[in-house]
Amino acid sequence: MFGGRRRRREAELAEKDRWRVARRLMDEDVTVLGEQLADLHVDTLSDDLDHVARDHYRRAIEHYDQAKHLLAASTTAEDVVAVEQVVADSRYHRAAVVAVRDGEPLPERREPCFFDPRHGPSRQDVEWTPPVGAARVVAVCAADARRLSAGEEPLVRMVRVGDRWVPWHLADGAGSPVEAAVEIARHQWGGEVQKGLAQAYLNQSTGGAGRGGGGLNGR
Repeated sequence: MFGGRRRRREAELAEKDRWRVARRLMDEDVTVLGEQLADLHVDTLSDDLDHVARDHYRRAIEHYDQAKHLLAASTTAEDVVAVEQVVADSRYHRAAVVAVRDGEPLPERREPCFFDPRHGPSRQDVEWTPPVGAARVVAVCAADARRLSAGEEPLVRMVRVGDRWVPWHLADGAGSPVEAAVEIARHQWGGEVQKGLAQAYLNQSTGGAGRGGGGLNGR
Protein backbone atom coordinates (compact mmCIF):
# COMPACT_ATOMS: atom_id res chain seq x y z
CA MET A 1 0.00 0.00 0.00
CA PHE A 2 2.74 2.42 0.99
CA GLY A 3 4.74 1.52 -2.13
CA GLY A 4 1.79 2.36 -4.36
CA ARG A 5 1.24 5.65 -2.58
CA ARG A 6 4.91 6.53 -2.95
CA ARG A 7 4.86 5.74 -6.68
CA ARG A 8 1.79 7.89 -7.17
CA ARG A 9 3.46 10.74 -5.31
CA GLU A 10 6.60 10.38 -7.43
CA ALA A 11 4.49 10.40 -10.58
CA GLU A 12 2.69 13.55 -9.43
CA LEU A 13 5.98 15.30 -8.69
CA ALA A 14 7.40 14.27 -12.08
CA GLU A 15 4.31 15.60 -13.83
CA LYS A 16 4.61 18.85 -11.90
CA ASP A 17 8.22 19.16 -13.03
CA ARG A 18 7.17 18.58 -16.65
CA TRP A 19 4.61 21.35 -16.35
CA ARG A 20 7.05 23.79 -14.75
CA VAL A 21 9.72 23.22 -17.40
CA ALA A 22 7.23 23.37 -20.26
CA ARG A 23 5.57 26.49 -18.86
CA ARG A 24 8.90 28.26 -18.44
CA LEU A 25 9.86 27.54 -22.04
CA MET A 26 6.50 28.61 -23.41
CA ASP A 27 6.57 31.75 -21.29
CA GLU A 28 9.85 32.63 -23.00
CA ASP A 29 8.21 32.05 -26.39
CA VAL A 30 5.16 34.16 -25.59
CA THR A 31 7.32 36.98 -24.21
CA VAL A 32 9.50 37.06 -27.34
CA LEU A 33 6.40 36.92 -29.54
CA GLY A 34 4.97 39.96 -27.77
CA GLU A 35 8.22 41.84 -28.36
CA GLN A 36 8.25 40.85 -32.03
CA LEU A 37 4.68 42.09 -32.49
CA ALA A 38 5.53 45.35 -30.75
CA ASP A 39 8.57 45.76 -33.02
CA LEU A 40 6.27 45.88 -36.05
CA HIS A 41 5.18 49.38 -34.94
CA VAL A 42 1.96 48.91 -36.88
CA ASP A 43 0.21 51.72 -35.03
CA THR A 44 2.97 54.22 -35.80
CA LEU A 45 3.86 53.37 -39.41
CA SER A 46 3.99 56.41 -41.67
CA ASP A 47 2.26 54.45 -44.45
CA ASP A 48 -0.91 52.62 -43.56
CA LEU A 49 -0.91 48.90 -44.22
CA ASP A 50 -3.56 47.56 -46.54
CA HIS A 51 -6.54 45.61 -45.23
CA VAL A 52 -4.79 42.25 -45.78
CA ALA A 53 -1.87 43.18 -43.55
CA ARG A 54 -4.18 44.78 -41.00
CA ASP A 55 -6.25 41.61 -40.83
CA HIS A 56 -3.16 39.47 -40.31
CA TYR A 57 -1.94 41.85 -37.60
CA ARG A 58 -5.30 41.69 -35.82
CA ARG A 59 -5.26 37.90 -35.91
CA ALA A 60 -1.65 37.81 -34.69
CA ILE A 61 -2.62 39.93 -31.68
CA GLU A 62 -5.70 37.81 -30.99
CA HIS A 63 -3.68 34.60 -30.97
CA TYR A 64 -1.01 36.22 -28.83
CA ASP A 65 -3.60 37.30 -26.25
CA GLN A 66 -5.15 33.83 -26.33
CA ALA A 67 -1.74 32.23 -25.78
CA LYS A 68 -1.12 34.41 -22.72
CA HIS A 69 -4.50 33.47 -21.28
CA LEU A 70 -4.11 29.75 -21.93
CA LEU A 71 -0.59 29.70 -20.50
CA ALA A 72 -1.68 31.50 -17.33
CA ALA A 73 -4.52 29.01 -16.88
CA SER A 74 -2.40 25.92 -17.58
CA THR A 75 -1.97 23.27 -14.88
CA THR A 76 -0.36 20.42 -16.85
CA ALA A 77 2.34 19.99 -19.48
CA GLU A 78 -0.38 18.96 -21.93
CA ASP A 79 -2.09 22.32 -21.36
CA VAL A 80 1.15 24.04 -22.28
CA VAL A 81 1.64 21.92 -25.40
CA ALA A 82 -1.79 23.08 -26.58
CA VAL A 83 -0.49 26.67 -26.45
CA GLU A 84 2.20 25.86 -29.02
CA GLN A 85 -0.25 25.86 -31.92
CA VAL A 86 -1.79 29.15 -30.83
CA VAL A 87 1.66 30.73 -30.69
CA ALA A 88 2.53 29.23 -34.08
CA ASP A 89 -0.62 30.77 -35.56
CA SER A 90 0.33 34.17 -34.19
CA ARG A 91 3.84 33.82 -35.61
CA TYR A 92 2.41 33.00 -39.04
CA HIS A 93 0.17 36.07 -39.08
CA ARG A 94 3.08 38.21 -37.93
CA ALA A 95 5.21 36.84 -40.78
CA ALA A 96 2.36 37.67 -43.17
CA VAL A 97 2.34 41.29 -41.97
CA VAL A 98 6.09 41.54 -42.56
CA ALA A 99 5.72 40.02 -46.04
CA VAL A 100 3.00 42.46 -47.08
CA ARG A 101 4.91 45.38 -45.61
CA ASP A 102 8.03 44.42 -47.57
CA GLY A 103 6.19 43.69 -50.80
CA GLU A 104 6.83 39.95 -50.69
CA PRO A 105 4.43 37.04 -51.26
CA LEU A 106 2.51 35.77 -48.25
CA PRO A 107 4.40 32.97 -46.47
CA GLU A 108 3.26 29.38 -46.71
CA ARG A 109 1.73 27.60 -43.76
CA ARG A 110 4.73 25.54 -42.69
CA GLU A 111 6.15 24.09 -39.50
CA PRO A 112 8.27 26.39 -37.28
CA CYS A 113 11.99 26.77 -37.88
CA PHE A 114 13.71 23.54 -36.88
CA PHE A 115 16.41 25.31 -34.90
CA ASP A 116 14.23 27.73 -32.96
CA PRO A 117 10.44 28.12 -33.32
CA ARG A 118 10.78 31.75 -32.25
CA HIS A 119 12.34 32.40 -35.67
CA GLY A 120 8.86 31.97 -37.10
CA PRO A 121 7.55 29.68 -39.86
CA SER A 122 10.13 27.78 -41.86
CA ARG A 123 10.70 28.95 -45.43
CA GLN A 124 12.53 26.06 -47.06
CA ASP A 125 14.00 22.60 -46.55
CA VAL A 126 17.79 22.31 -46.42
CA GLU A 127 20.33 19.62 -45.69
CA TRP A 128 22.10 20.01 -42.34
CA THR A 129 24.68 17.91 -40.52
CA PRO A 130 24.64 18.14 -36.69
CA PRO A 131 27.86 18.16 -34.63
CA VAL A 132 27.35 14.43 -34.04
CA GLY A 133 25.29 12.35 -36.45
CA ALA A 134 24.37 12.03 -40.10
CA ALA A 135 23.13 14.69 -42.47
CA ARG A 136 19.39 15.24 -42.59
CA VAL A 137 16.88 17.53 -44.30
CA VAL A 138 15.29 20.09 -41.98
CA ALA A 139 12.81 22.95 -42.40
CA VAL A 140 14.40 26.29 -41.53
CA CYS A 141 13.64 30.00 -41.51
CA ALA A 142 15.08 32.28 -44.18
CA ALA A 143 17.82 33.61 -41.90
CA ASP A 144 19.12 30.17 -40.95
CA ALA A 145 18.89 29.06 -44.58
CA ARG A 146 21.17 31.96 -45.52
CA ARG A 147 23.59 31.07 -42.73
CA LEU A 148 23.81 27.45 -43.81
CA SER A 149 24.20 28.44 -47.45
CA ALA A 150 27.12 30.67 -46.47
CA GLY A 151 28.77 27.86 -44.52
CA GLU A 152 27.86 29.38 -41.16
CA GLU A 153 26.16 27.72 -38.22
CA PRO A 154 22.43 28.15 -37.59
CA LEU A 155 21.16 29.87 -34.46
CA VAL A 156 20.30 26.81 -32.40
CA ARG A 157 18.05 27.40 -29.44
CA MET A 158 19.33 25.80 -26.25
CA VAL A 159 16.97 25.00 -23.39
CA ARG A 160 18.15 24.30 -19.88
CA VAL A 161 16.93 21.14 -18.19
CA GLY A 162 18.38 20.69 -14.72
CA ASP A 163 22.13 21.17 -15.05
CA ARG A 164 22.36 20.55 -18.79
CA TRP A 165 21.59 22.43 -21.97
CA VAL A 166 19.56 20.60 -24.61
CA PRO A 167 19.15 21.73 -28.25
CA TRP A 168 15.52 22.57 -28.92
CA HIS A 169 15.14 20.07 -31.74
CA LEU A 170 16.33 17.27 -29.47
CA ALA A 171 13.92 18.39 -26.75
CA ASP A 172 11.08 17.92 -29.29
CA GLY A 173 8.93 20.83 -28.21
CA ALA A 174 7.83 22.42 -24.98
CA GLY A 175 6.11 19.31 -23.65
CA SER A 176 9.03 16.95 -23.40
CA PRO A 177 12.39 18.55 -22.49
CA VAL A 178 12.52 16.59 -19.25
CA GLU A 179 12.06 13.28 -21.04
CA ALA A 180 14.51 14.42 -23.72
CA ALA A 181 17.22 15.06 -21.15
CA VAL A 182 16.74 11.58 -19.72
CA GLU A 183 16.79 10.00 -23.17
CA ILE A 184 19.90 11.90 -24.20
CA ALA A 185 21.66 10.74 -21.04
CA ARG A 186 20.90 7.15 -22.04
CA HIS A 187 22.02 7.62 -25.64
CA GLN A 188 24.71 5.42 -27.11
CA TRP A 189 27.10 8.36 -27.34
CA GLY A 190 27.75 8.01 -23.61
CA GLY A 191 28.42 10.60 -20.96
CA GLU A 192 31.66 12.20 -22.14
CA VAL A 193 30.62 12.29 -25.79
CA GLN A 194 27.28 13.76 -24.76
CA LYS A 195 29.10 16.54 -22.94
CA GLY A 196 31.01 17.23 -26.13
CA LEU A 197 27.81 17.28 -28.14
CA ALA A 198 26.19 19.74 -25.77
CA GLN A 199 29.25 21.98 -25.93
CA ALA A 200 29.27 21.81 -29.72
CA TYR A 201 25.69 23.01 -29.84
CA LEU A 202 26.47 25.73 -27.32
CA ASN A 203 29.34 26.87 -29.50
CA GLN A 204 26.90 27.13 -32.40
CA SER A 205 24.37 29.13 -30.40
CA THR A 206 25.29 32.80 -30.17
CA GLY A 207 23.00 33.42 -27.25
CA GLY A 208 22.84 30.21 -25.22
CA ALA A 209 19.26 29.83 -24.10
CA GLY A 210 18.67 33.49 -24.79
CA ARG A 211 17.52 35.22 -27.90
CA GLY A 212 20.53 34.84 -30.05
CA GLY A 213 21.71 37.92 -31.85
CA GLY A 214 18.72 39.14 -33.79
CA GLY A 215 17.82 35.85 -35.42
CA LEU A 216 14.36 35.70 -33.94
CA ASN A 217 12.70 37.37 -36.87
CA GLY A 218 13.65 34.50 -39.12
CA ARG A 219 14.63 36.99 -41.81
